[in-house]
Amino acid sequence: MPISEKDPKVSELWNQCEKYGIVSDINKRWEEGIPHHLEAKRIYSLLEESDWAFGGDYFCWKSGGDGDNGESLMYMLSVLLELKDKHITSK
Repeated sequence: MPISEKDPKVSELWNQCEKYGIVSDINKRWEEGIPHHLEAKRIYSLLEESDWAFGGDYFCWKSGGDGDNGESLMYMLSVLLELKDKHITSK
């Protein structure tokens, strides 16, 4: 069973993305060259710097290449921030 059917909050987010034309599949966002939301870049940069400074690079955030954890995080944040820009939130 897909996760969307198991978790109503996830299902709601996916439905909102579909309704407002927001590409929620991070692989598709990468394939189509959809740019990261500017705020997602800023948040990622702060997380990366904080992890290095305070966590000894615990998460080992990386960006700039295919499949890097930082790139995936920025795509996920971009989806949420695009929903936020449309004043849509999960309840």
